[in-house]
Amino acid sequence: MPPMAYVIIGNSAAGIAAAERIRRYDREKPVIIITDEQYSAYSRCLTSYYLAGQLTERDMYLRPADFYDRLGIDLKRRQKVVAVDQEKKVVVTDKGQSISYTKLLVAAGASPKVPVIPGINSRGVYQLRTLDDAKKIAMDAGEGKNAVILGGGLVSLKAAAALWQRKMQVTVLVSSNQVMSQTLDQTAAGFVESKLKEMGITVKKQTRAMLVENRNNRVTGVRLAGGEFFPADIVVVGKGVRPNTGFFLGTDLVNEAGAPLRVNRYQQTADQDIYAAGDVALTYDLVQEDYTYNAIWPNAVEQGAVAGENMAGISCEYAGSISMNSAVFGGLSVIAAGITRPGSGLQVLEEENPRAGTYKKLVFAENRLVGYILVGDTARAGLYTGLIKSRKKLTNPDSLLEKPRRFLHINSHLGTVLNVN
Repeated sequence: MPPMAYVIIGNSAAGIAAAERIRRYDREKPVIIITDEQYSAYSRCLTSYYLAGQLTERDMYLRPADFYDRLGIDLKRRQKVVAVDQEKKVVVTDKGQSISYTKLLVAAGASPKVPVIPGINSRGVYQLRTLDDAKKIAMDAGEGKNAVILGGGLVSLKAAAALWQRKMQVTVLVSSNQVMSQTLDQTAAGFVESKLKEMGITVKKQTRAMLVENRNNRVTGVRLAGGEFFPADIVVVGKGVRPNTGFFLGTDLVNEAGAPLRVNRYQQTADQDIYAAGDVALTYDLVQEDYTYNAIWPNAVEQGAVAGENMAGISCEYAGSISMNSAVFGGLSVIAAGITRPGSGLQVLEEENPRAGTYKKLVFAENRLVGYILVGDTARAGLYTGLIKSRKKLTNPDSLLEKPRRFLHINSHLGTVLNVN
């Protein structure tokens, strides 16, 4: 009979948190972590800073070199999980290895979506997700070269800023009418776009890349549907991610490629011996009061810790999360959390100071703070986040801003807004 073991697929935020929590309660049973990378655990949030030359590889690592030995963890590097046999309780890797588990945590993260565009597989076209991605882009980058970024989300803009730091000529091609359209409203996006322009980064909105042109399979530029051409020595694609759950495809856990795993408040899937955490999982959102996809680092750490406790036999519920994103562009700080693009019946307080370069937006549901955007002045982000998580009703919401303008969203479909000041 195979030995009892905790097996963790993934060596990043959720996986490491789970392993540490398991070892807090169980020092005896084997803990096995499987990763398709060669590295010890590092922070993927910092890849853009590594690309910018602001951090070294050593700065990226999350734990000391002796971490795995000290905790008695068997780290299996450069192995990709290709199948999970739930009946036999076995994980199969691309090296042909079969690893038995008693409790399994899926913390395999997510992979970049690649748009279907002719030439997208040319040399010089990259995604920025892993340390190896950052290393490859850095090797290809150079002062005065042209970089084109496909996508206007957070990762895309952080990649743009990193290549700007390397003194490249950077153009960002955005399909929507603003940057960070899933996170910011148009006012906040306008501040970011102005800062990018000030830095010398070109942003083209409402564009559609039709072709990645190349010569001898080496990228030369990007052509838009309208015919406009942007020369490029490097193209970075940032069009979102999809959970790494393909090894469950065809089971009762995943019914389509890239679908996240559904879990309960114990981070447990429909299979009582399989748990999921981080970018692979749909988890409870405190604001939406439903299960949704909040794929950010702090949530992954907390979910991994909860999963680890339950795997070790200690009952622990996940309190829930809120969506949150933060970045700094040329000294301009931006943080957004919870509901930032409110629908019908929600109240909004705004405070804008273009001269100071600041913008604040607070979103309320029945006097409970459910979301915010801060641009330029982010000092109260901790306070606002705490209020969202506490779900406390406020007697005087206006006191949270100095000179608020109040709005009521009447019809989310039509975008109708009533100024009630």
